[in-house]
Formats: sequence, structure tokens, C-alpha cells
Amino acid sequence: MNTFKGLKLLLLGCIITLTSIAGAFAEDGAESKATTISFIRPTDVMTIGQKVKLSVDGKEIAKLGHNKVAVYETDKGKHKFETKVGLSLAVPVTGFGGAKKFKSKVNLDKGQHFFKIEFKAAMMGGKHLIIEIDEAEYNELFSKI
Repeated sequence: MNTFKGLKLLLLGCIITLTSIAGAFAEDGAESKATTISFIRPTDVMTIGQKVKLSVDGKEIAKLGHNKVAVYETDKGKHKFETKVGLSLAVPVTGFGGAKKFKSKVNLDKGQHFFKIEFKAAMMGGKHLIIEIDEAEYNELFSKI
């Protein structure tokens, strides 16, 4: 009878231990679902008067001028990035045809992602591209601000 009681206590202890271990893994999993995305917009004389509206999944997160940074936290997975400029004149300074909206789909699969916003001029209107960069390049750009 004592052996059976001891076995029950041992089994109960194992269940409690496994439950707490499973809870710890669940908490770690919840943290790993989040990602931090950092955007930087270096100075560009081509777009000196423009502020770029930056959106993630249709939600505007920042209006970036030159040498500005935006940091945003979201869940890992596929997301839609967008840049647009409220008013853009169609003159050579802004890319001959003004600045058009830029859209891209990105899969965020790491804990941190770094992006720079760079203007690409074009005959029928340039775009503010969102380009993924590594942390070293981001830190280098950030140090110039």
C-alpha cells in the first residue's frame, strides 16, 4: 500500500513538473511571435522637401523627414509595407514625374529587421523604396544622424 501511495505522489510530482515546463515553453513561444522593425530615412537632396508616409498593413506608423527613424513592433509573418508622399511636384528634383506610392510584401521571420527608405528616380515618377539592410548598415546610417 505504501508503494502505491509513493508511486501516486511521484506521478503527481511528474505531472506538476511537466506542466510548469510546458508553461515555460508557451511563454517563450509567445515572445518569439513578436518582431521589431526599424526604419531609417537618410538625407537625399532629390527629395529635400518631402515627408514620406510609412504604413505597415495599411496603418500609418510614421511621417519620416530626412535623417529620421521609426521603430515599430508587430507579429512575425507576412506584412504589407507602403510609402507615399502627400504632395509631390512633377519637377526634376522629385524624379521628373513626382513621387508615386510604393508597396511591397515582406515576410518578417526574425526578432529584428532593419530597413532604409531610399528614393529611386524615374521618368514617370520615382518611388521611395523600402530596402532591407543588416544591422551594421543600419547602425552606420544611424551614426550619421
